[in-house]
Amino acid sequence: MKCIEKKGQLNVANIIGLVVAIILVVAVLIPVTNDVVTNQAFTGTTQTITDLFIVLEAVAGLVLIAAAILR
Repeated sequence: MKCIEKKGQLNVANIIGLVVAIILVVAVLIPVTNDVVTNQAFTGTTQTITDLFIVLEAVAGLVLIAAAILR
């Protein structure tokens, strides 16, 4: 029998993948980036842009999760 998967339906593999992705973003990527950015001696525009990396990573993580759920 074929397994029919409807749009928006999550299976166990997708859920496990999402949990792993969330853990990697929250527990590894954001803290490491935050540590690297705070230990640099950037000023002005360069500091503003590097401070936005953390926000952009969080937004990318949310987009990743939304895309996986909606596909």
